[in-house]
Amino acid sequence: MTRQSAHAFSSAILLASLLASCTERDTPDQLRAQLDSVRLSTPPTMPAPQPANEFTAHAYPVAEDGNAITPFGAPATIPNEIDIDERPRQRGARQPLEDVPLESIRLVGTLSRDGRTDALLQVDKVVYPARAGDYLGQNFGVIRSVQGRRVELEELVRNGGDWEKRMTVLELQGSGK
Repeated sequence: MTRQSAHAFSSAILLASLLASCTERDTPDQLRAQLDSVRLSTPPTMPAPQPANEFTAHAYPVAEDGNAITPFGAPATIPNEIDIDERPRQRGARQPLEDVPLESIRLVGTLSRDGRTDALLQVDKVVYPARAGDYLGQNFGVIRSVQGRRVELEELVRNGGDWEKRMTVLELQGSGK
């Protein structure tokens, strides 16, 4: 047998086996019938929905006075007095030097980099860097500027029921004066 005839013979056998396997294939109608029988014999996996409870409307009486504007009672009253310990509005969370008395904070140096000057503030034996906008001191102080040998600080102090601004300056401490 030549090479061509062997190749033709193997191709013919392959084609015959493929055609034979197609005759055993189910038709679309047979497949649908099988799926329907599987669906009917398989129990549902989700419980059947329960009917909703009956809704009963309830009438809320409204009081005749002007305080009852909702069916749930009088509105909450806003106190007129301001808490003395209340913190004035500031940005962000508390910073490390806000709870330290200003008398305990010393300016021990400055550090200039990238066109910005930071203050080096010492409390006990720990040195903290601080810049304009940082908060420090117990009177809600915010650093307004850091200049060479001084830090200008704006504090908020309570005067009666109002907050007043007070400017304070921290001068450089130590032998570099």
